Amino acid sequence: MPDFFNLNINLRGDLQVIRRDALTKKILSVWEKKNVITYSGMEALVKLMAPNASFGTNVQRESQIRSMRFGTNNTQPQRTDTNLASEAALAGVPIRIELSDAQRIIGAAGTVEYVATLSAAMGNGLVYREAGLFTRGTEDAPATTSNSVMFSRQVFPDQPKTSSVELEFRWRTTITV
Repeated sequence: MPDFFNLNINLRGDLQVIRRDALTKKILSVWEKKNVITYSGMEALVKLMAPNASFGTNVQRESQIRSMRFGTNNTQPQRTDTNLASEAALAGVPIRIELSDAQRIIGAAGTVEYVATLSAAMGNGLVYREAGLFTRGTEDAPATTSNSVMFSRQVFPDQPKTSSVELEFRWRTTITV
């Protein structure tokens, strides 16, 4: 029997950005890289797995990864990051996508994939350079949430967004032993 108390458990995240023609759906480019899991994200994972009364009665619900947010800054991510460097917004409304059950795909053992798409009609006129996965926080509405935690963050090459382009973000998080 394995010695479960001495296993080395690793957490890894990978972000893939797929740029496609909005009309034909033809893939124009694909970019992929390992992302940074933040210290706050690791703490949220611990709270999700082992809730404690001192964290509050809703800690498991508040610690669920619930949204993907997008930004315009390409400052390299650090484990100490607590937010995007420059969250994208249009007319004061942040560019965020709520991750429903259908957008959280359970894959191979220990893998969850989150999928968010900036459609032809969403987020146009900006150049995206960063994305982050965020927990639910105390409100279940990504546009207005409070006390959410950035689980992971990554920067990527400039992705100008127009109505002729869709940007699909696939974020895999894997726990391995």
